[in-house]
Amino acid sequence: MAVDTAGEHDSIVAVDGFGTLGKVWLGFLGLLILGGLFAWYQQLQLGLAATGMRNVFSWGLYIMLFVLFVGLSAGGLIISSAPKFFHSDEYESLARFGVLLSLAAIVVAGLLILPDIGRPGRIYQFITSPDLRSPMVWDFAIVVLYGLFNVWYLWLLTRRDLAARGSALALGTDDTAAGRDRDRRLAFWSAAIALPLAVMLHSVTGWIFATQVGRGDWFSPLVAPTFIAKALVSGLGLLLVAAIAADRLTNFEFEAELRTRLGKFLGVFLAVHVVYLVAAERLPHAWAANFEFWAITSGFLVGETSFFWLWTIVGGAIPIALLAIPSLRETAWAVFTAGALAVFGVIFEGVRLIFVGYESVNLSMAPGVSVGEYGGLGSTIWAQTGVYTPTLIEVAISLGIIAIGALILTVGLALLPIQHRPTDVRADGGGEE
Repeated sequence: MAVDTAGEHDSIVAVDGFGTLGKVWLGFLGLLILGGLFAWYQQLQLGLAATGMRNVFSWGLYIMLFVLFVGLSAGGLIISSAPKFFHSDEYESLARFGVLLSLAAIVVAGLLILPDIGRPGRIYQFITSPDLRSPMVWDFAIVVLYGLFNVWYLWLLTRRDLAARGSALALGTDDTAAGRDRDRRLAFWSAAIALPLAVMLHSVTGWIFATQVGRGDWFSPLVAPTFIAKALVSGLGLLLVAAIAADRLTNFEFEAELRTRLGKFLGVFLAVHVVYLVAAERLPHAWAANFEFWAITSGFLVGETSFFWLWTIVGGAIPIALLAIPSLRETAWAVFTAGALAVFGVIFEGVRLIFVGYESVNLSMAPGVSVGEYGGLGSTIWAQTGVYTPTLIEVAISLGIIAIGALILTVGLALLPIQHRPTDVRADGGGEE
């Protein structure tokens, strides 16, 4: 992908491949991936005892990040596909970028399933002997289907430009005016599939939590709608952060007017998610437990953990304030900061959802749940409250998998015509760069 290297900053992508900064970045990602592979080898040797998870905390960092990246992927695809479905050409420049980002995120989410399984060699049983009563089977199926769809959708959006460049990635596709018209129609129908598929993806993930009768914090019909809302927040937030960074570091161009308009949308999504859905979820519980005004008010306004405040204030109120001021919303740094804080908030909403949700054992009577550890005189193998801290092995594996997603995004920006340019189409049916 040709890049103007005459700019004032070093570029990740150069005319002949990757620039100096790009090679450093690729090397850094490679180190993270190798570190993750080594940590996973250690985990396979030691078993899940190498993680901080136990019988009380059977879900930990891997599942928390899985939920996060499923949401990032679903939100990114919704934001990218909705304009195509409604024939809104003003967002065309961001469609390919959004699908590439969605693909990278769903690959990360899918790979996070592997270290969470004690024996990943048995993952084939999802296909050979699935238990259709299990939400995890449906989640695995929709993740695989969704990932394959992202590959097809990205290729559909870029194949004519790839053909115009003579790229082998065009897979024999010819660049013709008739072919581009046909692809525009296919893109519309693909968007029509992408939107419900993205909603299904994160709804199924939400229902996994919502159907856990023994977990009072999860057993709620609002979990799936809340997951969709936070997918829109985190997906658009990441899209804005990545697009602004790509605009600075590659040849991708992110128009200031489009950036400002999407910043408005992010502010609206944040308000609905953080303000309305928090009240909708917490107020009925607070009302049922208390009947004094302050007791009811504090029941849904005052968080019981620091994670609640990191989500609602740092990840909600501050970015809303940045995006609500027109003069700030027009600046790249404010939109970038708001997007980053929105993703940060959703991360800690996931921490609150899983880590806090597992603290209380769903057994009210002693001795509790066996944690499988005995420290000697005066200790016990039973627990009625859970404590979980991710180990270095979990962190290293997670960083390695996230680095794979970053690698997909980086290489995609270098090899694929992610920037949509209407002038690439010639009247004679050919293409030009």
